[in-house]
Amino acid sequence: MRTTAERLPRELATLIRPQLPPLAEEIIHTIRATIPEYAKPLDGCYGQAIRLGVNQALTQFVDRIAEPDRSRADFAEVYRQLGRLEASEGRSLDSLQKAYRLGTRVAWRHLIRFRQRSGLPTQMMWTLGEATLAYADELIALSVEGYADMQARSAQGLQRRRKRLVRLLLSEEDRDRAEAVELAPVARWPLPAQLCVVMLDRVSGDGVPELPDDMLVDVQGAQACVLVPDPDAADWWARCGAKLADWRVVIGPTVALTDSAKSFKHAQLARDLVRRNTIDGTSPVRCVDHLSTLWLLTDEFLVEQLIRKRLAPLAPLTDKQHKRLGETLLAWLETRGGAPEIAARLRVHPQTVRYRMRQVERLFGDQLRCPDARFELEVALRAASLTEAPAPPVQEEEAG
Repeated sequence: MRTTAERLPRELATLIRPQLPPLAEEIIHTIRATIPEYAKPLDGCYGQAIRLGVNQALTQFVDRIAEPDRSRADFAEVYRQLGRLEASEGRSLDSLQKAYRLGTRVAWRHLIRFRQRSGLPTQMMWTLGEATLAYADELIALSVEGYADMQARSAQGLQRRRKRLVRLLLSEEDRDRAEAVELAPVARWPLPAQLCVVMLDRVSGDGVPELPDDMLVDVQGAQACVLVPDPDAADWWARCGAKLADWRVVIGPTVALTDSAKSFKHAQLARDLVRRNTIDGTSPVRCVDHLSTLWLLTDEFLVEQLIRKRLAPLAPLTDKQHKRLGETLLAWLETRGGAPEIAARLRVHPQTVRYRMRQVERLFGDQLRCPDARFELEVALRAASLTEAPAPPVQEEEAG
């Protein structure tokens, strides 16, 4: 379907074309005098783009009249690029749309004066005016398209930089921290004095949480996390809890910016312990509520060595005997109480406790009288209770 301009008589193009150079200068002058954003000198790439846009818009309009069947696939890119330039300058489209409409009014006034000199028929002028307005709307639509394209690309680039910043801040390498300082302004994330790392495990849904821009978010892959700046200065959970309803949230300790990797490490550990049901998974899980557990299990290799060393006397026993004597010894170490107190704690008969403690005394001997050994025994028993799978309740009790 032909545009309004393409339905005009072709000879009109020959009459109008000589008017284009002075018209282009008048449009550029009026735009610069009226719209402050375009008042700066038109040198450099930006000025060239404005001049090219005005001149090509006028030339293409007349070419449509002269050669309505000619392909013009390339001309649209100029006006998309003008939209991209506005986006890259950080402006809205208001100024560019105003410039298009102002240029249309200047062109129409120029054509009215031309009509008075040339004596064009009134009906042709009405058609020419309609074509001019439709053409301006087409150019605006192309610039809107380019503007949206640049915004999308800019947003994607910003997200890539912010995800990169997350990984740099969580690294323990000095060179990565130095790069993070340089990248932060480009990623539009002021480096805070303190932060916490929040690990996320998806439990339902498939969307990406829409969190405030002051948080760094990376939910891709197995290490989905959020960096929360100055978490103790404001109740960020009140703002974000509902938006994280589809995720299990594990909140790392608040640390100095330079210790971001430590918050990350402990949040990861807490998340892994939640996955193993060692820590209750009711969201949000806060590391500060499980510090002793995290401390005990920070280095599982050393914990295993300590358990193997200190609990070696229990190794020859059956699983049931191992469990009973272990929990009795732990209760004694924690309370240093007598049989009635330990019995109440374990919900068994005091005579059962006396029987078990005689076995404990026989197995551990002098370790029970050494403060260092008692401390390591308690640590080993606590760690063992955290790492072993829950056992079913014992139905029977041994006789004293």
